[in-house]
Amino acid sequence: AQVIGPRRQLTLALLGAAVVDLCIALFANEFRYLIAFLAIAGLCNAAAQTAVNLGLAQAGLPRLGLAIAVKQSGMPAASMLSGLAVPAIALTLGWRWAFVGAATVALVALIGVQQTISSSAPQPITEKAPSQSPLNALIIAGVAAMFLSFGAGALNAWVVESGVDAGLGKGAAGLMLSIGAALGIAIRVGWGMRLDRMSWHPFVIAGVMVFGGAIGAIGLTGRSATIHIIATVIAFSGGWIWPVFLNFGVVRANEGHAASATGVTQTGVYLGVFIAPLTAGAIIERSGYPLMWTVTAAAMAVGGILMLRVSKRF
Repeated sequence: AQVIGPRRQLTLALLGAAVVDLCIALFANEFRYLIAFLAIAGLCNAAAQTAVNLGLAQAGLPRLGLAIAVKQSGMPAASMLSGLAVPAIALTLGWRWAFVGAATVALVALIGVQQTISSSAPQPITEKAPSQSPLNALIIAGVAAMFLSFGAGALNAWVVESGVDAGLGKGAAGLMLSIGAALGIAIRVGWGMRLDRMSWHPFVIAGVMVFGGAIGAIGLTGRSATIHIIATVIAFSGGWIWPVFLNFGVVRANEGHAASATGVTQTGVYLGVFIAPLTAGAIIERSGYPLMWTVTAAAMAVGGILMLRVSKRF
């Protein structure tokens, strides 16, 4: 995105996502094909993330924090839409039509990109451009993001099954995931409305809130349905909000290099999201949910500590 500009990269990413969704709908007859298509979809997502961050940085928005908060609400919103697509589309028309719908959403987003993002060529970075954060600071922030996304990924992947194991019905457990996603959206946007006017460093806020999420994850170790409901709300409220503060802090400190800077930190995010479901599943199989949630809480705490430690370098 730093080379070709955010509009071009977003155009390619959204076109790629639409094509991949259609390929899944038409050709994913075997598991290996599905995995291959999903891997390509992951590349499209990564390209879109850095391009959007650069586009927001270049737009000169008076409420950058709010803009990033709305952008970061896209993931929990997508989770909610995916959940709604199961009964509304997959169980009525068939699962392939759900991916046709996803391709349609990508094309609608592409129209929005063409209408809102400038088509001007990217300006070369000069000595007068805002200085980029040191690479080692970005790497530390990326490692923090890896631990934090491990926690978020484990929550997203296993909170429903954990709830069933704790005594909740499948419907109630699934509802808790939807409530968690809705909380994620509301709290992200709520913080975004205040973020531009706050004197506290965004990394510090993220680190403090994540400790609250870790407390919620510890609460999930209990096998009581009532405690599980309360702990789920706490875990999502604290453990799913940090992406707003991470991206705001990095973009604000690297306005002229937002794509390359967030590219480093997003690498940590994707590593954590990839590792979390597999590692958590292996722990559950061997030792059960209590140990898995304990490990998840520890990952959140480590990520929070790293965010606090690296905050002075952004």
